[in-house]
Amino acid sequence: MSESRADSPELGPARRLSPIDRLYLRRYARLLAVIAAAFLLEGIAKGGRWELALLAVLLGATLLLAMHASKIRWEIFRIAAGFVVVVVVLSLLQAVFGEIDERLVKLANSIVVLFGPPVIMLGVVRRMRETQTVPVDAVIGVLCVYLLLGMFFANLYGSLENVGGKPFFAQDVPATIAHCTYFSFTTLSTIGYGDLTAATNLGRTLAVSEGLLGQVYLVTVVSLIVGNLGRRRSREERLDR
Repeated sequence: MSESRADSPELGPARRLSPIDRLYLRRYARLLAVIAAAFLLEGIAKGGRWELALLAVLLGATLLLAMHASKIRWEIFRIAAGFVVVVVVLSLLQAVFGEIDERLVKLANSIVVLFGPPVIMLGVVRRMRETQTVPVDAVIGVLCVYLLLGMFFANLYGSLENVGGKPFFAQDVPATIAHCTYFSFTTLSTIGYGDLTAATNLGRTLAVSEGLLGQVYLVTVVSLIVGNLGRRRSREERLDR
């Protein structure tokens, strides 16, 4: 009776659920935890040398965990690991012997936010093609990308002030890592408190673009992934393609 009910025209074919791969689930869960830690540290950082050194470690770990979760080729992973080791060692040495160069941390941040999202999305697409389903780790992966998008724009806002020489914020506050992170994520989530606003036309255009990108990403990529969570494609659906 249950089989006929599942296959009835009113309810459609039975939904096939895929088992959870705990190996990939742990990989993406670790990645999300490290990204969240980096986000929290960027939000509260006051520019202290040990805060920046810890941030460099977290950013380096983010890049390596993203590549590990996505099964990037060993040759590329080894190059990235060498870069991470150099950045982390230099950051720790500077923290021990004096003030840390914030540009070094911003360089690491730029590398992570530029290469992190495409690497993670590559791994998510590869997992869905391998399993012919939307696994739980794919949901975690697209959430990681969402956080990295906010960090990308935060890094971009800070870079505009450093390159242009003009204040980025109209309220005449410095574009520190914490200020840019706060402004970026309130913009990405379209909260927009209004206590910090961009001073230039370029800054306003980027802020609007970030808000639009954040909403489009949520209502398309995230909603499609979550809506099809665990659903395994039938043989007929695969043949139709």
